[in-house]
Amino acid sequence: FPGPSPSALYSRHEGGLLSRLLGSAVHAFLEELARLRMNTEWQAARETLAHFEPRIAAQIRSTGLDPAQAARIAAEALRYVLNASRDPVGQWILSPHADAASETSWAGIVDAPLRTVRVDRVFRAGPTPVSEGEDCWWIIDYKTSHIDGTDPATMLSKLRPLFAPQIEAYATILRNLHGDGTPICAGLYYPRMLLLDWWEI
Repeated sequence: FPGPSPSALYSRHEGGLLSRLLGSAVHAFLEELARLRMNTEWQAARETLAHFEPRIAAQIRSTGLDPAQAARIAAEALRYVLNASRDPVGQWILSPHADAASETSWAGIVDAPLRTVRVDRVFRAGPTPVSEGEDCWWIIDYKTSHIDGTDPATMLSKLRPLFAPQIEAYATILRNLHGDGTPICAGLYYPRMLLLDWWEI
């Protein structure tokens, strides 16, 4: 079950233990859903994804959480991901694309010795969200942050500075691999709120 990298290239925004376990569970479900979508349509992928809930709950229990709490977190994570699977932007992110990969590792140099990073989702598509094409690389990071009672635009503007350095480090490595002129867009996708914050890098 994935946890924080000890050699992170940025100052990681940490919540409590339960929040981190929820985030890891959401990531695991999203990774599996993207894999399922490579060969199945949405409804079949959703039905199959639900079968992974006991496995995710078991992974959460392995961290020391009691079974009831683990089951609640797994169910909550699955609900968020199923909601994302019905969101047009979520569908676009999780659908097959050129050079798409989920939870992939890259190695590169970013203001320091050689580092390895793990990217939630990367693919090639058009230059704006939900656009077709293959001209632009997209680096998407999933975030389970949630803020109630705040205007979405205001909230996203406050969250971006916390997470942008992470994606910018990824973009540096991607450009090292594909060239300085590579068009790259960054995206922070919030499945709990079904919101995407994106920008060009």
